[in-house]
Amino acid sequence: MSHPLDAVFRARAVAVVGASHDPTKRGYQAVRALLESGYAGRIHPVNPKGGELLGLAVARSVEELAETPDLALICTPASTVPGVLEACGRKGIRGAVVIALGFRETGEDGAALEAAVAEAARRAGIRVVGPNTNGILNLHLGLNLIGARGVRAGRLSLVGQSGNLALSLMNEAMSRSDEGFAICVGVGNETDLAYHDYLDYLATEPNTACILVYVEGFRDGRAFLETAARVTPVKPVVLLKGGRSRSGGATARSHTGALAGSYAVLRAGLRQAGVLEVARSDELFPVGWTLARQPSLPEGRGVVVLSDGGGHATLTADLLSEASVPLAELASETRSQLRSLLGPAASVANPVDMAGAPDRDPEAFPRALEVVLADPAAGAALVIGLFGGYAIRFDAALAAAELEAARRMAAAAIAAGKALVVHSLYAGLRSEPLRALTASGIPVIESLDVACRCVAALVRRGELMAQGPWDIRPAVTARETAERAGSRAPCLESAGRERRTALLETEARALVAAYGVPLVDAAFCTDADEVRAAVAAARGPVALKLVSPAIVHKTEAGGVALQVGEPEDAVAAFQRIADGARAYAEAHRLAPEVRGVLVSPMLPTPVAELLVGVRRDPQYGPVLTVGAGGVQTELLADVSLRVLPLGREDARGMLDDLRIAPILRGWRGRRAADVNAIVDVMLSLASCARAHGELAEVELNPVFAYPDRALAVDVRAILNEPSKDSRR
Repeated sequence: MSHPLDAVFRARAVAVVGASHDPTKRGYQAVRALLESGYAGRIHPVNPKGGELLGLAVARSVEELAETPDLALICTPASTVPGVLEACGRKGIRGAVVIALGFRETGEDGAALEAAVAEAARRAGIRVVGPNTNGILNLHLGLNLIGARGVRAGRLSLVGQSGNLALSLMNEAMSRSDEGFAICVGVGNETDLAYHDYLDYLATEPNTACILVYVEGFRDGRAFLETAARVTPVKPVVLLKGGRSRSGGATARSHTGALAGSYAVLRAGLRQAGVLEVARSDELFPVGWTLARQPSLPEGRGVVVLSDGGGHATLTADLLSEASVPLAELASETRSQLRSLLGPAASVANPVDMAGAPDRDPEAFPRALEVVLADPAAGAALVIGLFGGYAIRFDAALAAAELEAARRMAAAAIAAGKALVVHSLYAGLRSEPLRALTASGIPVIESLDVACRCVAALVRRGELMAQGPWDIRPAVTARETAERAGSRAPCLESAGRERRTALLETEARALVAAYGVPLVDAAFCTDADEVRAAVAAARGPVALKLVSPAIVHKTEAGGVALQVGEPEDAVAAFQRIADGARAYAEAHRLAPEVRGVLVSPMLPTPVAELLVGVRRDPQYGPVLTVGAGGVQTELLADVSLRVLPLGREDARGMLDDLRIAPILRGWRGRRAADVNAIVDVMLSLASCARAHGELAEVELNPVFAYPDRALAVDVRAILNEPSKDSRR
């Protein structure tokens, strides 16, 4: 079945617009690269001067071409690009790669020019890669519009924003492996085609086994996550994020917004979508190589480590533990067989320390590997140490045995259908035994840390495949909600008429209660008599809380009074709150309006105080946050995030992520919280937020968690600015 981007990545003919006779110009290098790469399609250089270039006739314009190419590589200056795209559209060309710089990355004039490019492409019906891109590759077809030399075709594909990083990965593949690349694309400014478009294409691209992504920023992060959630069950996606330390978005007016930075949200979304994130540039290729060539671990299986040295074995155990990689519990029969093979000095627990046996006989490794891979508990093996260097380190006479050992190791893993990763101090030398391993699809890694990260990726991939895909259907929009309900929620109507960007707490309580959020009882009082009556009816100590459209954080304005027992004390507290709120509003140049107070009974001490909130991230849509709440919210910064939607088990998993999770489960004999009740609160608030696109943030803080219930004590809701109505 054809894909709309086949015109770009499987072009049968390419026009090089801006072809040049100058070898330093991209218009010359592109034609040369296509010829050198064995591109089987037709190449059409285009330059107003005409003539001949590298044996090819040069057309004076796109209109003069004898045929209609699928793709145009545009190598002309930025200012000419809109006109070139229009000409390509008239010719019927369906795809374009725009190399030029000088667009929105340069300022307002460049942004205006880029908008003109987008409009020209739209009118012409052309899909555009870039601008400001290093180009594209399809190495299996010889479609080389990057100019890379000596890169072999393989099973990895790369989508990224850095030409230098792409070159680095290609060099690493050539020097350290037998792996190569299928598709490479520099996304550039994403003026038209964006990350999610390329991901969608690579999902069905036949030569791609694993997709590598380098990203600094998405044009549409939500679309990327939605697409990734569909792609990762089919093919692994490995991502490296640049600019992780930069927090994005406007400053939020709630704890939820302050704690949910853009990168934290992205990390949560990647995890939900099944994308495997790496933290270092030297991990991206090895992890992708491993996932492309090795099977993932079935759920319930562990890793077996075979080492020829105790120090490496100890470090590996630490590294795998830190990465939450389970070590296989070897059966007693397996350990007995290892003891017979390796002798009394070996440690036959896992990690298996072979105690120098391979120093004399490298074939000890395949014999031991065959034994451990036969163990039902083993899902993969990690060989660490000197393998591939015994003939170099000890005796050249070991070379033949070491080569045979490598072949047997690869055959054993393939026959068992289990993953094998090899760490070797001699990986950089690419000895013949190590080349035999890589030729069989076995990754050989020089860094012990990176080798462990590769194994961890296989474990994580297995977990993702077992748990199934994330259902990330788009959230209900505000307009859809209104159509279903017949009208908007009354509180949202009121806020809209008054052009308020914050709901009163009375309004916020009514809104979330409609979705099943349990709330502490509260009486809304507008004067002293109502306060006196409410306190008398409570028959116990109460809390008074300010209700004002201008003041969101009530404690900062002295807008809360606790443990008020007598009606007259409550009246005095009401007056202090009103006076303090007006003074605060005047000092901060806010509207001094005080609508009244909420009077609530004081509650018994809970198992824990929690924050539960939803913030509408401009890139990724609605994001649920749960964490330690109350006065400890910012002090502990103990939160877990998920991009909505999510299911019940995901919500429970968020609670398990928290540092206060032991308290919720019952710390040192204390009573546990009702986790199901907390999850109900989380899912109810999520439903409310997803149903109302007007909500920028909605937060319950604190939520009191008890052994038999969970109650929201305080509710605040922030609306989008009047001109911004989110559709997610």
